[in-house]
Amino acid sequence: MTVDWLILIPLVVGHLSLFVLALNISHSTNMTERMLGLSNLGLLSATLIALPFLVTQGPWTAWPLAPRLYALLCLATTLVGLPIVTLIRAFRRTPGGVESRGEEVDLAVEPGLDRVVGDGKHRWLLHLPGNRSLRVRKVECELTLPGLPAALDGLNVVQLTDLHFSHCYRREFFEIVADEAARWDADLVAFTGDLLDDLSTMEWVEPVFSKLRGRLGQFAILGNHDHLLRPGRARRALEHAGFADLEGRWERIDVEGATLALGGTSAPWGPALDHNAVPEADFRILLIHSPDQFPRAASKGVDLVLAGHNHGGQIRLPVFGPILMPSRYSRHFDRGFFRNGRSLLYVSQGVGGKHPIRYGCTPEITRFTLRATPAARLPHAREQADVGLVRESRII
Repeated sequence: MTVDWLILIPLVVGHLSLFVLALNISHSTNMTERMLGLSNLGLLSATLIALPFLVTQGPWTAWPLAPRLYALLCLATTLVGLPIVTLIRAFRRTPGGVESRGEEVDLAVEPGLDRVVGDGKHRWLLHLPGNRSLRVRKVECELTLPGLPAALDGLNVVQLTDLHFSHCYRREFFEIVADEAARWDADLVAFTGDLLDDLSTMEWVEPVFSKLRGRLGQFAILGNHDHLLRPGRARRALEHAGFADLEGRWERIDVEGATLALGGTSAPWGPALDHNAVPEADFRILLIHSPDQFPRAASKGVDLVLAGHNHGGQIRLPVFGPILMPSRYSRHFDRGFFRNGRSLLYVSQGVGGKHPIRYGCTPEITRFTLRATPAARLPHAREQADVGLVRESRII
């Protein structure tokens, strides 16, 4: 009996792990909300139906072939897959050339709960002890990028993502977040999707987003939650607030003689980019909602990719990290920096959420300062000095 229980425990753990994996992958698709609900119900039903079989059917070696093969898969998941993934995650390091620091603003203390918690149906979650949803971390990252031309050295990009406007928050919560982001000097402001969860909050878009301005412009894409509602209205609301729509397209910006290409896509829910038509440019930045699009972007030579969608998992357990992650890569692209060849990805933890509950995962806004390598900066500095001398001689 002892041996049976020693096998049964990893069997059940593996079974539940495979359920979570299937759930995560299903949430990375562009299924309708109704189909996604049916998929969730089907996966949960299959999982619950199978559990009594695992517990009550005697020694697994006596099972029919198909259940026995599945049992072997469950055991392999628990005894091999989970330890390997856990070790990889434990030893994952921030890519080279990245320095970051941050500070937290606790809006539950100042201005206080009465000013930021709304009357929506999920508001009670914001009152749970230890819930970090009303803390906002301001993250500043300095990125030394080998492909960055000297003319773009010092370029500042501010990213906000996954605001999820709904009435469980008051509008003032998002206005304060926007005010905090606006305190940073910015050349570009990027919003990477999931604007709202409630159509009645559409009127919040302009007063919140009009606070955000970049010297070279403000750019936005949508997210899967926006596409479940009224994507056309959300896009127009962002445009009225001064944001250019980057859905499925690239825009080229001239910066002191260097060409910056800026693209965006909320695929698989919104229009996809033609990755065979990546424009010629000195540096390319891509805004994506789901980090699932990163491997394809990296294969096409995109230099910097900014994403959201995964919220860092919202609830992160010690050692294991997040459990639920709406990605076909499951928990891989959870948060932070990832490198693939020359391409660098940042996955933000976002600001809000349809269910505002966060443990071990603080909402965040981020500013990136792009730095050229020292070798790239020197020729530019000499060139600028030469230009200065020429101009001076002409004036004389």
